[in-house]
Amino acid sequence: MPAISIERNFGDLSKIAKDLSDELNKGIKIVAKDIEQGIEGGGQFGRRFKRNHPITIENKGFDHPLKETGLMMNHNKMKYVKATKSKQVAQLAPNSERVDIAYNNDRGTKKIPSRPFWGISDEAENKVMLMMEKEITRRIDRA
Repeated sequence: MPAISIERNFGDLSKIAKDLSDELNKGIKIVAKDIEQGIEGGGQFGRRFKRNHPITIENKGFDHPLKETGLMMNHNKMKYVKATKSKQVAQLAPNSERVDIAYNNDRGTKKIPSRPFWGISDEAENKVMLMMEKEITRRIDRA
């Protein structure tokens, strides 16, 4: 399952400090929480998840795709690679114990329907971009 990365080119920002690693790290947390909320809410990217198979429902005792142990959806259990001053990219990957299940559900298999959940939703992207724009504007105003 590919990691989610946040990186953007904001043009010539030579007047301001170029280290936006704190904002990128806050942004990847916003994305992780959005993924968690999508799983908790039963859908992502404006679509509801397809129901579990009746046997899966029987085994789990409930019908909530992508939710069982909590390891996959818990944003605190996802794998983060933080942005640093020298590497202005923040990355997010599913919990390593559930990455195979995450991949199979996101993409689908012959037996598992596709339930896309891994990525940056428009809402999360807008929140991250607004946060970044405010920080850049703040720095420009102080320069």
